Amino acid sequence: MTNIIKFPAKKTQSVGSVQDKSTNRLNVIAKTVFDCVIRFVWVVTVLTWPIFKWVLSLDILVQMFRIIYHWNTPDVYAGWNFLMHFSVLTALTYYVSIYKPKGI
Repeated sequence: MTNIIKFPAKKTQSVGSVQDKSTNRLNVIAKTVFDCVIRFVWVVTVLTWPIFKWVLSLDILVQMFRIIYHWNTPDVYAGWNFLMHFSVLTALTYYVSIYKPKGI
């Protein structure tokens, strides 16, 4: 049996690696700032959610009455408007109840 000895690779520092390190540091800083903003928005949304949920639910009720009123009126897109408002309520409900940012 023979012993195989690997010699360490020769390390050279090139100009490209210095630029990669600075770009990597900027990416880390941008990701940290983005994570902090997302965490702040999540906390504010969670704290105001009980009131905000009622306001959005009443808005959806008004949109539903608007659908009924404009049922056979051409060029009134009350159904799409209702669907958009309802999808915003659904997305915010998911955002508050399921999503948890890192560090919380």
